Amino acid sequence: MTTHQPVLPHTRTRTITRPATLDDFDAVNALHDRCSLATRFARYQAARRSLRLAEFHHLTRPDRSLTWVTHPEDDPQQLIATTNLVLTTDPDTAELGIMIEDPWQSRGLGTTLAQHARAQARTFGCSSMTVMTGSDNVRMLKIMKTLGADRPAIHSSTVDLTVPVG
Repeated sequence: MTTHQPVLPHTRTRTITRPATLDDFDAVNALHDRCSLATRFARYQAARRSLRLAEFHHLTRPDRSLTWVTHPEDDPQQLIATTNLVLTTDPDTAELGIMIEDPWQSRGLGTTLAQHARAQARTFGCSSMTVMTGSDNVRMLKIMKTLGADRPAIHSSTVDLTVPVG
């Protein structure tokens, strides 16, 4: 399993995505504070206000998770997005999670982050990437469709979508 994670510039939004470290913990929670209830709910299916240090530690363990933070090119201290790829109980599958601060949404950043995570999932030894999201999360449904997921039949408030990464 390779854990090298490149830095990703996103020209259209003038942002940089880089691997997260434990030093990002406070800035990630500050991002959570700035995100609306709807954004936090879309990410977690709950109204979470923050992450506990133990949770963030798990998300930054390269043997279990790949996590990135995104910031404007000119302000590396101001995190505006987090992306997580966490191994599931199926060692060939990783679960994707993306949270983008409200003013930065609908600019193509989510699609770029999902594509980046998908490429890194290959180097993480995974053959598929899955997302659990709300059935009304139009943005994530569109992103996953762009990556090749079939739109599932919706029978509840959440849906699981899977895309191959190979």
